[in-house]
Amino acid sequence: MLSGTAAARHYGYSSARAKAMGSKLIDRKTMNDIINAKDISTIIAILFHGEFKEDIEEFGGLEIKNELIDFALSKNLAKNVGKLVHISPSTERKLIRAIVGKWDIYNVKLLVEAKERHQSYEAIARYIIDYGRYDATAAKEAMREESVEGLLSKLMINSPYADILRDALESYKKSKSGAEAIATIDKSYFKSLGNVIVGLRVTHNESARIIKMDIDMKNILYMLKAKHMELKFSEISGSMIERGNIGLPELEQIYNGSKDVETMALQIKAYDLKNAVDVYKQSKVKQLLVFEIGLRNAIFERSMSLLRHSMLTFGTILAYAYMKEIEIFTLRVLINSRIYGLSKEETSRLIVWKTE
Repeated sequence: MLSGTAAARHYGYSSARAKAMGSKLIDRKTMNDIINAKDISTIIAILFHGEFKEDIEEFGGLEIKNELIDFALSKNLAKNVGKLVHISPSTERKLIRAIVGKWDIYNVKLLVEAKERHQSYEAIARYIIDYGRYDATAAKEAMREESVEGLLSKLMINSPYADILRDALESYKKSKSGAEAIATIDKSYFKSLGNVIVGLRVTHNESARIIKMDIDMKNILYMLKAKHMELKFSEISGSMIERGNIGLPELEQIYNGSKDVETMALQIKAYDLKNAVDVYKQSKVKQLLVFEIGLRNAIFERSMSLLRHSMLTFGTILAYAYMKEIEIFTLRVLINSRIYGLSKEETSRLIVWKTE
């Protein structure tokens, strides 16, 4: 790990830029104002006076239609993700490209799900992150294929993710299930990050921990969904992702020792999901979204600590990446809370946003 003058030369510019970008994240007061906003128009007015002004203007300004809000949020995320690669030191660009590749993967999973449901590109366009290998143009072109197999084959051509997509294609051919293909994509992507995680543990251990928290979240949400469907662990073990902070044997023990979603969530001691369990119990509509929010809160808090307290390290760049993603996720939850069946009170109890 670099230190002193060497660290200043290597990370000075990128750390300063990442911290400057972090200072533009929505602060606690503004997020509380958004939570308490009486309607979506009020939320838009609040966002318009911050970093999202340019993106909202592109899709109609203050008169933006509700269905276009997600376009503006996706545009903002894509714009900032692109900056991270450019501000990173040349020696770390391969690392940051591998990590922000999750948004390429996100787009692919979105396309697979849409194709299986026979949806058009227009039906999902608002959620596409217009960045990277599978930006809006590539996504629209791929959606012209007639089947999931055709779509994956199209996306595989000359792609750095060819191996990941090949695994997904084989999985789909065997199962004829988009969910199985998506689970395979997640597993293969994080497996490909294995060397990145090992390398970070040597030089940037706290950064590695955040990535491993992301793996934990994938595994836990998958387990919660499976428990809700009353599946056996043996039926989902092949889709679990290794290299998280919580080992697979421990996750299996938790799963098999739980009678339902609530008891399983409470057994996961690495993450405090008690508040999420309380909201889940009280909600008329049992949405696993409450647990995703709880897990993302944990990643947010860890990332926020890293961004604030790390000086002249790769961690400042990585922390911003996760915090920006969670900011967009949080805004989508707030704007679409009625669709998810969550009241303002339920949502405000769950969302943690402590940037100052």
